[in-house]
Amino acid sequence: MSAVIDHLRARREENIRQLIDFLKIPCISTTNHRVREGAEFLAGVMDRAGIETKIMETKGLPLVYGEAKGPEGAPTLLIYGHYDVQPADAAEGWTSDPFAPEIRSGRIYARGSGDNKGQHFAQIKAVEAYHATDTPLPINLKFLIEGEEEMGSPNLGEFVRKNKALLKADIACSSDGSMHPSARPTIALGCRGLLYIELTCRGAGKDLHSGGYGGAVESPFWRLTEAVGALRTKKGRVRLPGFYEAVRPLGEADKKSLADIPDPASELTAALGEGGMRQIAEPEKFYEKTLTQPNLNICGFQGGYSQDGVKTVLPGIAKVKMDFRLVVDQDPDRIFGDVCAFLENKGFDDIEVEKMAAFFPSKTPADHPLIEKILAAVEGAEGEPIVFPNFGGSVPDILFTRDLKIPSLWFPFANADSNPHAPDENIRVDLLHRGSELAAAVIEGLRE
Repeated sequence: MSAVIDHLRARREENIRQLIDFLKIPCISTTNHRVREGAEFLAGVMDRAGIETKIMETKGLPLVYGEAKGPEGAPTLLIYGHYDVQPADAAEGWTSDPFAPEIRSGRIYARGSGDNKGQHFAQIKAVEAYHATDTPLPINLKFLIEGEEEMGSPNLGEFVRKNKALLKADIACSSDGSMHPSARPTIALGCRGLLYIELTCRGAGKDLHSGGYGGAVESPFWRLTEAVGALRTKKGRVRLPGFYEAVRPLGEADKKSLADIPDPASELTAALGEGGMRQIAEPEKFYEKTLTQPNLNICGFQGGYSQDGVKTVLPGIAKVKMDFRLVVDQDPDRIFGDVCAFLENKGFDDIEVEKMAAFFPSKTPADHPLIEKILAAVEGAEGEPIVFPNFGGSVPDILFTRDLKIPSLWFPFANADSNPHAPDENIRVDLLHRGSELAAAVIEGLRE
């Protein structure tokens, strides 16, 4: 193990250069911009790391699969990640070109640096260090790196279900998301689910002059905002009948995990600033709300005119995008049906409802033997980790826990202020290197 760590530390500068080359490739899945090029680059990185790798096709964009074999009969760890990224444009507020990575003040600034290229890159480099130093791998590893996560993983489920034998493993692990603001090792044992919908209200069919038609022709935004307002109370409770009935009560282990997470107030202030903190009504309940409770959010409105300056327009169409974050055992497909029925029953049958993405919530028990081994290994390497009962975001964890029937954990290496999906996305260089060493600790921790 010491040879592995020494190799990782000796190769830090070279590894950063290689990651920067990876980050230069946009891999934007929503527009299929240079995605296959990114898959081919990643496959080359994995091959050179000693991982038997191949690009595998789906009905959409390709994924990259790889294997690194240890002793026969040893446990198998399945590592999941995604090489696709969110769209980004310098005009959105980036300090530098999002696809021309820059290192400033100990951070790599680039789209995909934290979400998720940098994180699975760190795991790959841990495996490379074993092979480069002729250190036998104590376990078997499989890599499943997809190219459609940022568009809802529309084809991953079918791939997993058709390739259960190929993907057979004892436990799954993904380094995605962000660490606790304290930068202590952070592990999450599940994720919230997602239902992403779009509501559309059609008006005249084309934009009109608000002076010539306003007052006689109603803006569809008025009708749309009434429908949106009907879905939630002023205190944030979702009004769908039965919405909270399927929410699984917190168990004692989850309650203890929540209680053991440090008070987030000071860290949140550092990450969000005073302006952001004013949006958090109860900072002491931050983790309870974002990890274990469902909610409904407005992502954005579309229609009419919303750019700089003045344009007196009466919109011909109005749309709103919304997301439900769900917890076990809420079913996003059932809730979509409930939304449609609720709006119709409330007289909003003229509002069109479209399901745009859905993920089921997922959960792994903290007392699973393999989880306990990993927690012990991480504690031995860096001290006691913070264990989140759930990951606040929505990821395809259900494919591991339900379809492959294995435990799953999320072990992020990115800093809490990495700005995923936002301008100036970044990852701290020290945490990237530390991530490779923690990935090696996980590998050792699963040794029989």
